[in-house]
Amino acid sequence: MNRTATLVRMAASEATGRAFPYRRSPMRADSRFPAMLVLLTGLTLAACQADTEAPAAQSTADADQYLAIDWYDGTVEEAFAEAERSARPMFLYWGAIWCPPCNLMKSTLFQQPEFIAKTRDFVAVYLDGDTQRAQVWGEKHDAVGYPTLIVFDSAGRQMTRLPSTLTPESFLAALNDASSGLAPVTELAQVALSGERALTAAEYRRLAYHSWYEDRRTLAPEQYLALFDRLAGQTPEDDPELSRRVQALRLSEALGASEPKVDSDHYAGLMNVLGAEEHDLDILMMFSDKLSAAFATLATEPAQQEELRGAFAGAIESVLANPTGSKSAPIFSLGLLLELERIDNAEAPPSPELLARVVAAAEQADSDAGTQQERQSLIFYSYSLLRDAGELERARALLEKELDISEEPYYFMSPLASLSFEAGDVDGGLRWMGRYYREARGPATRFQHGANYVRALTEWTPEDTGAIIAASEEVLAEMRGQPDALANRNLRSFGWLVDALQAWRNEHHAGLSLAALDSGIAAICAEHAGDDSVGACTAMQQRLADSTPGM
Repeated sequence: MNRTATLVRMAASEATGRAFPYRRSPMRADSRFPAMLVLLTGLTLAACQADTEAPAAQSTADADQYLAIDWYDGTVEEAFAEAERSARPMFLYWGAIWCPPCNLMKSTLFQQPEFIAKTRDFVAVYLDGDTQRAQVWGEKHDAVGYPTLIVFDSAGRQMTRLPSTLTPESFLAALNDASSGLAPVTELAQVALSGERALTAAEYRRLAYHSWYEDRRTLAPEQYLALFDRLAGQTPEDDPELSRRVQALRLSEALGASEPKVDSDHYAGLMNVLGAEEHDLDILMMFSDKLSAAFATLATEPAQQEELRGAFAGAIESVLANPTGSKSAPIFSLGLLLELERIDNAEAPPSPELLARVVAAAEQADSDAGTQQERQSLIFYSYSLLRDAGELERARALLEKELDISEEPYYFMSPLASLSFEAGDVDGGLRWMGRYYREARGPATRFQHGANYVRALTEWTPEDTGAIIAASEEVLAEMRGQPDALANRNLRSFGWLVDALQAWRNEHHAGLSLAALDSGIAAICAEHAGDDSVGACTAMQQRLADSTPGM
């Protein structure tokens, strides 16, 4: 899979809350971060204290003072109350200071005067996933990946989620629709599926601009494609960009199925999307990990394959020729070209011409990235592009340089660990992972990467029982006193830790007692005796006492 091409929507396992994927078997780490997903920040170690109050939204006096957005200065509960009192909708941004797509938004969309002015119509809430009880709120509103962007009405109903990948102009248009008093997306989707009435233009746009890639709970699994089929059959004639967006949603959903169900109508739709005079990168990125499926299922004849190859290349080159001021557009566009060039052989090295463009784009991004926010995103994306092109030493050098520049240098230790493991340097990989965990800021971030560190130890050095037990005790201690230890991303990290320890013991040390860890888990469970999630905690405690995986 082309790692770079999916980064706009998913900025790595860290952002999506997925388990760290390093194994003993050769593989590449999937670093997709649903942008959407999109993300949390402004953390300090003070957030580790056992404060039971809800997290405060970031204000301009906090870590993101450079932003001109008037973030609400108060707790999330207070923000909902203010929205009801003032009869204003609420705009919730859920992010993290280390996450590349979050920093990309901060350096682009959040700097746009029109967007800043529009946020005055909302109670704007900046929720950092590492603040106290932030994971409780994330779980309540199904916000896992960083960044997540949600609009609520004044009564607290979730109206829609917006993709972080939109151009500033499209995002502003979607935000205008989001505050227009329409029904929630959940209701509009059912209206569209039932066919009980025609959608208004504004309702159609709300469905088209909803972050469906991130939102997989609004509909039953089989209803997503049915919805996009319905919408594709009702596209407005006077809005070709919106028509192409819906066609792309439909095609992306169809091609992403385990057994794609496509026909000549889908091929015609794809050629229509690619035949536009102007192209939005976020529409093209919907096909970032589906090009192989498109060629395998839609273009079955050589002439079709050549036509499709030329259409994709032309669309991508048009973005490269007109990047609309985006410093990241060349990186993502070249990632798509790299994927296109490898349609016939996923492991083929890039052509010399494309490789030269890749190296030049990475060097240009390094030169052009002037702020910390730009560097946090562009350097990571440039690393991913270089790595995907096989330029591993250039990628490593770029990351190591950033360790001395970034305000969140620990984030770059994860890809450095990946490069070390890929090169066979197990000790180096484990050192980078250990540093990432111990130097990271924020309780949720530290717990996640502590769990990843233990997983790596069990995979790569299963014989080192003492180190594994000691690291596990240290990681469990991270969550004591945390009011959201059993919520959302934290609960997932807890599960990864227990899964790793259980598999390690059963595979390498059958009968080994893990009683040394029992007291740590018991302490966490006891602190949450009154929470709904305490059952999950006690179940994990029991699993470590059992000898059978999955108990």
